Amino acid sequence: MLKPQILPGVASAEGGIVTLDGPDGVAITMTPEAAAETGRRLIAAAERAAGQTIEEPPLD
Repeated sequence: MLKPQILPGVASAEGGIVTLDGPDGVAITMTPEAAAETGRRLIAAAERAAGQTIEEPPLD
């Protein structure tokens, strides 16, 4: 299981493109339409996850 990040990404807009910079050098670029839909999906998932219990990864 991937370790969840606790710091939010940083979004910016330049030249009609949205860039999202995340931890560990993760970066993606999107069209404004794709960024808006991704934002809506992230908010919906965050609202669902807020009511759930965090699952701990199995011990090796």
